[in-house]
Amino acid sequence: MPMFIGLPHGVSLPRNLAEPDARHLVSVLARTFQWTGPLFGRAEVEAYLHAQADDPATLPCPALTDKDWQRVQKTAAWKGLAADARRAITTADVIGQALRQAGCCCAHCDTPISGPPTANWGLCPVCLNRTHLADLQLLPCPAGDGASPHRWNGGTCTACTMPSPPNRPHLSALATAA
Repeated sequence: MPMFIGLPHGVSLPRNLAEPDARHLVSVLARTFQWTGPLFGRAEVEAYLHAQADDPATLPCPALTDKDWQRVQKTAAWKGLAADARRAITTADVIGQALRQAGCCCAHCDTPISGPPTANWGLCPVCLNRTHLADLQLLPCPAGDGASPHRWNGGTCTACTMPSPPNRPHLSALATAA
């Protein structure tokens, strides 16, 4: 059961909080707690109307009346918007990708892993033992944002300490024809 923490005693939100103020409050809370996700409201619907208009200058201002906005809110499409967005995020595996890039799950098999990325290079012990160093060197640096390449300097990556690939291929001696 999720725990609900109410506002501290004596603190209350104004009863006449305007939509732009509410949007700003949600935005500040999202930045403060590192929440992420799209926020869909009247402003996004009006932006859509402007983007679709042949001549946006001909649209009334605001593009939606209060009655228009209430009608949009009552539609099945609008009521299903949050579920559709969650389904798209799940289908695209965005959260799984963030966990793999953070080194919390193995980049190959999704097994949960612990420890810093410099200890396991983003792979579980089984996948780490099966992967060649040259293949690891081609993957994004696990100590960065999970998408940026390694920063090679002096024989290792400066972020994750992985040994750098050789600067040039090793040459082997060829037998000469007699």
